[in-house]
Amino acid sequence: MNELLEEVSGLIDRAKQGGTITVSECEGLINKVPGFTEKHTIEDTRDFLKFLGSPDRNMKIIHVAGTNGKGSVCSYISSVLLGAGYSVGVFTSPHLVSINERFALDGKPVSDGIFVEVFLALLKHIMEYKSGEYFPTYFEFLFFMAMILYDEHPVDYLILETGLGGRLDATNSVEKPILSVITEIGLDHMQYLGDTIEDIAKEKAGIIKRGVPVVFFDKRKESSDVIKKRALELDIRAVEVSRRDIENVGLKVDEAGNKYIAFSYNSLYDRYANLRLSTKARYQAENASIAIAALEVLRSFGAELSHEDIMEGLYSAKWDCRMEELRPGVYVDGAHNLDGIEAFLDSVGGIPCEGRKLLLFGIVSDKQYGDIIHRVLESRLFDAIFVSALRTDRSVSVSDLKGCFEDSREELGIIGLPIRYYSNVRDAATDVITMRKSGDCVFTAGSLYLAGQIKGLF
Repeated sequence: MNELLEEVSGLIDRAKQGGTITVSECEGLINKVPGFTEKHTIEDTRDFLKFLGSPDRNMKIIHVAGTNGKGSVCSYISSVLLGAGYSVGVFTSPHLVSINERFALDGKPVSDGIFVEVFLALLKHIMEYKSGEYFPTYFEFLFFMAMILYDEHPVDYLILETGLGGRLDATNSVEKPILSVITEIGLDHMQYLGDTIEDIAKEKAGIIKRGVPVVFFDKRKESSDVIKKRALELDIRAVEVSRRDIENVGLKVDEAGNKYIAFSYNSLYDRYANLRLSTKARYQAENASIAIAALEVLRSFGAELSHEDIMEGLYSAKWDCRMEELRPGVYVDGAHNLDGIEAFLDSVGGIPCEGRKLLLFGIVSDKQYGDIIHRVLESRLFDAIFVSALRTDRSVSVSDLKGCFEDSREELGIIGLPIRYYSNVRDAATDVITMRKSGDCVFTAGSLYLAGQIKGLF
């Protein structure tokens, strides 16, 4: 900690003397901050937020939690609000290529200049608070940067995505958002959140606050019951989005040859027919429907949003690495848990391909990677698989990946499927593209780390 504080003091002094501080230097220091700690409680986070002047009290915050789809829902809500003429801030995680991506102002990552300005402002506050004895953890640090950013650059609406869980997440230190949103809940981060759907749902439902309505996705009875019970205890409105309300989901092609997802959604107030999303991911129909329900709640609070605003905003929304077509026939998806992989495979099955379907796969060790690998092979969707270790300490090793793939292949009786193994993503990607023939489709999945690394190569 002393070395970290010395580095902080050095950066502050350099800035005072007119020295140039780069985003790379800022990120280097942030990466030295511990990711988790037993020392800080949510009360610690709230105390420091109060020290910053409780900037959240002057913000219209939409708070989003869930296992899968959080970032997509944030993107859809933001796109609609921006299209309707509102200014919007979005704080999300993780980033794919640049750390600036975590902080969006009106649909664009913050500039390097603003990033450094906010970073230095936070460092000064840390040194002033309790004589520098308190230092935020990695995600807390980024959250506090967001609070300073959107205080100094006010927006009409601020969308906050939780980092992990909900109840103890740094973003849950905000006093009173105007709306809570909970997306699909599944089994992920079980070492921190619990090993049952009910346990994880309780953590996610921890963002629900008295006097604040909640919109949630009703996928599993176990999680829905937890959310409904919590809403009843707090006597708040709970808006349920169900698969029953989502119809006619399919991949379409317009006159210009552009592929898109078409669907219809029956909300509590309206029927939205012939909705279009500029994506090839079928699962985004669910996330867009959650966004619609959230937007309707905002409209009941006075937001001026027309039917056309919603339809046009959904279609214009872009969210990287969610079945994103980086170049014709090359798709990258951030699916990284069992539910995400199921949704990914569903989308792969619906994408026409004249030739072979090739998969580039990598995953981190704190996921259910054995089950995920088994499910990928069980789908029998791919004609060849390229498996790579990732550029992170959390990556599953090449030897462990090979063991899982070979064990599952033997168990499933799969013969003749080419599977190649690589120590780095660049070599794997190079081979995939080199071996790709005319008409072949390439798909990437398993981790957002992999998605980001692939996107950085293209």
